[in-house]
Amino acid sequence: MVQKYSQLTKAHQLIKKQIKGTPEEIAKRIDLSKSSFYNYMEELKQLGAEIKYCRTCQCFKYTNNFKLKVTIETNEMTKILGGQQNNFQVVDFKNDKLFFDKKEEFF
Repeated sequence: MVQKYSQLTKAHQLIKKQIKGTPEEIAKRIDLSKSSFYNYMEELKQLGAEIKYCRTCQCFKYTNNFKLKVTIETNEMTKILGGQQNNFQVVDFKNDKLFFDKKEEFF
């Protein structure tokens, strides 16, 4: 499950930063097949993202002010964190980074 959200957030970052490349090249940058990349694009669209591919600049762009924030909350996290915290923040795109918590960087 964490891997899926990791790939989704990587796709989001590439779109947000308007990384140049063909859809195949962009998918390869995050270790996805072209079809898997498009599946993630559809998931982002279902979350409210408006995404277009610009052939002139060869990049994907958001056409709205889309922001992605993912939070995972489980009872297991309470056990792992010794009961100190049960809301486990995975993504903070305000700072454009993926976090396990607000102190440790994930990638």
